[in-house]
Formats: sequence, structure tokens, C-alpha cells
Amino acid sequence: MSALLSAGLLSAGLVGAAVLPASAAAGDTTPPSAPGALWHCPLPAAPGSGLGIGVSLCWGAATDDVGVTEYDVQVKQDGAFTSIRTTTGPGSIVSGLTLGQSYTFRVVARDAAGNAGPPSNELTATAGYLSGMPPSSPPPSPSPIDRTPPTRPEGLVTQNVCVNGSVGLVWTPSTDDVGISTYEVYVWTGGAFLRTQQATIDMRADRVTAVVAGLTAGSDYLFYVVAKDRAGNLSAPSDLVRARAMVEPPVASPSPGTDTTPPGTPTGMAAVTGMDIPGGVFLAWYSVSDDSGVPPKYDLFRRTDHGYAYEGENGTPRDIVTGLEGGKPYTFQVVARDAAGNLSNPSAPYTAVAQPGGTSSPSASVSPSASMSPGSGCRVTYAATTWDGGFTTTVTITNTGTAAVDGWTLGFSFPLASQRVTNGWSAVWTQSGTDVTAENYEWNKTIKPGESLYLGFNGAYTGSNPKPTAFTLNGTSCS
Repeated sequence: MSALLSAGLLSAGLVGAAVLPASAAAGDTTPPSAPGALWHCPLPAAPGSGLGIGVSLCWGAATDDVGVTEYDVQVKQDGAFTSIRTTTGPGSIVSGLTLGQSYTFRVVARDAAGNAGPPSNELTATAGYLSGMPPSSPPPSPSPIDRTPPTRPEGLVTQNVCVNGSVGLVWTPSTDDVGISTYEVYVWTGGAFLRTQQATIDMRADRVTAVVAGLTAGSDYLFYVVAKDRAGNLSAPSDLVRARAMVEPPVASPSPGTDTTPPGTPTGMAAVTGMDIPGGVFLAWYSVSDDSGVPPKYDLFRRTDHGYAYEGENGTPRDIVTGLEGGKPYTFQVVARDAAGNLSNPSAPYTAVAQPGGTSSPSASVSPSASMSPGSGCRVTYAATTWDGGFTTTVTITNTGTAAVDGWTLGFSFPLASQRVTNGWSAVWTQSGTDVTAENYEWNKTIKPGESLYLGFNGAYTGSNPKPTAFTLNGTSCS
């Protein structure tokens, strides 16, 4: 570590040595897990609070068979990581750095016996004013979280490319309120849609093209495309398209007896009425023929939020799809497949409404078992740092019961209508009137007995900023 960095950290009081408690369990040789995702989190200080220059770090809690007691925050210097801070919680401010200089950090968890677990991911962050700005500057307006997805890619078609084992695709660019960062291309192979890592994408103002390599020359594939914006929001998927991987150089004709002719394209898909299928839909379409004389099979696909679900193979031109949400529309496409594996072009998309009576689909972010079971208990602490017109709040959820919480929704109400959440972290934050909810992500949905979870948000207010007086977890009151 350079003398400047070391001196700066020491002067900030942030360099410390790990001290093991005397009660460390003898014989414990099992290290903790790696900490969860390490990221540059919002700064927990009011503008002008004079915390100096540095970086604010947050990470997911590690787990251990006995218990995690501390975390070593490490910085990379001259190709090696050096511990600069020991802390007991999943967050730390590292000050005494050089304004504008980038630093690479990672975190290691330790248990009471001194066992060190594997490191977290590495994070490179640029040092800035820890109050968010020079003390003489006014506070900025909090930036709202971008949760608006791009529009779905339209007009997906194939184009010729003279590269062996490749497919060319072209489509109309999606639009977004912030901007498109990339497109993800998915290919149907081995009975599943997989995101291909071998797509070369060219994004232009009037069109987007992709060349997908690494395919089997002469084989048929299905594709769809999803747009991704700069905030990571994904669009709905494009329509399905079928393409045959290029054979280059082309052969004059296939080997005798080789079937390379695809079946006809299915048409006329429609919902069949007269059958009671709660939460389901009965679909039928016109049969197609194949040059082999053997009726083809049919593969049915249902469009989801960001992809396609495979509804199975059918020997006849019909299918009953169940397990849907009653009254909700669903879009389908069907593809014919002959015995040689040749695929037809997909049918035109068809949208049908599931019959009433089906069970509602679970929330995308909250586990369907998000309820407080017997032996449950919770405690919530709410710590706000307030300045003129704004505030930053850290919320700690502690499982005080004997059973794990598997999926959670935190709820509380602001005392005043003028208080509002502007953006948050470690949860999906929503507000309706004065009521605020925070829902788990997949990576932090489980809170084990005795564990605490740290989340928070930035807010704005006018007048005064009183704290909420009551909190619930999955509808159960917390202390």
C-alpha cells in the first residue's frame, strides 16, 4: 500500500486489526461463506457533514455454521489486497482517499474462531466527497430509480450471412426513457432457450443486426431478442423467428435420402370454447403437412415477461394450457417439427384470455411462502439522517424468532403526507399515499433466526420529518 493511502486511512481512524473474542469456539474450522454482492451504496450522510473524501460500501451478509463476527474490508494496491478496516456489519465508509482516484475493494468474512471465508466480488469505485458534494454546494435532488423497461424489439427477421454455422438477424431498435445498453439474443437448443454468448450485435439508429455464431451448420433454430436499458430493465421479448445455420461453402445438393425440407407454417390458431378449464385455455390450429408424408409434431410456446415458456410437444394441432391466472391475457406461438428435426416458421402470435378461476401467479419478487410462520418474531430499527428537505434512512430487520423468514414484505406508514421515498436499495421500494412497502430481492429473501438485514432509502419532505411509529413484516407487527 502506498504511504499516502496508508497515512490517509490511518488518519481517518479506519485501519484496524481483527481481535478475536475470548469465547471463540475451540475446534471450529469451518469458514464463513463469501459475503453477498459488494456495491457502491448511497452515502449515509447529509450534505456538508464533513466526512471527508472516500467511498461508501455495502455488501450482503455472509453465513457461518456458528456465526460471522466481523468483516475485513480490503483494498488492492500494487496488485495485492490489504485489509484497511474491520467492521461488524455489512457496510463501511472508507475515508482518507484521494478525490477522483479509483480504488478496488473486496470484503472477507471471519467467524469467532478466526476462520476467514472466500472474498466477495471485487468492486472498483472512485473516491468522492462523502457528503455527496463539496460542503459549499447545495444538495442535489435525489434521482428516482429507473424501473421503466424498454419497448419490445419489433420486426425480427433473418438475413443471410456467409459464415459457416452462423445465423443473421435484424430488427427495429427498441426505445427507452434513458437509453438502450444492449440486446440479449436467445436460441432454442437442446429443448430450452439459452442466451447465446456468441452474438455480435451492431446497434444503429435505424436497425439492429446480430450475427450468431457457433451453431451447427444446416440445422434449424428458433430465436428471440430482449432489449436491456442502462438501469438493467429488460423488455418483453420479440416474436419468435426460425433460421437455418449457414453452410459455407454451400453444397450443391443434400446427400441422397437427407430430409432438409421444413413442414408448413401453422396458421389459424384460436381459442376453443365450450370446455370448463379454470385458469386455462384450449388452443387449436390448422394441421400442416410435411414432404415425408409423416404428420409433424407441434411445439407450443407461451410469451412471458422477458422470454418464452415451453408448453410441450403435441402430436395433434391442439393443446390445453393450464396453471394460468384467470382473466389474464397470454400470447402463444406454435412451431411444426418433422422427424428429421426441420422446423417450420413460427405461427403468427395469438393472444387468448385464461378462463376465470385460476390461482393468481405469485409476485415476481416475493416468495409465495412470504408469511410469518409459528415461532416467528421481528424487530425493526429506523435510523434517519435529516437535512433541509431531504433525508437518508437505514432500516434494519432482525429475525427474533426461531424460524427462518423465507420471502418478506416490510410495511410502514409515514406520519405526514409530505414525506416520500425517492429511491432505495436492497429492496423494491414502493409508496402509495403515506403507506410504504419494501419487498425482497431473490438474493436476500431469507432471514435466518438471529440474523439482521440492512436496507435503506433516500427521501424528501417538507415541514418536519417524523419517524414512522409501527412496522410490519409480512403483515405481522414488529417490535
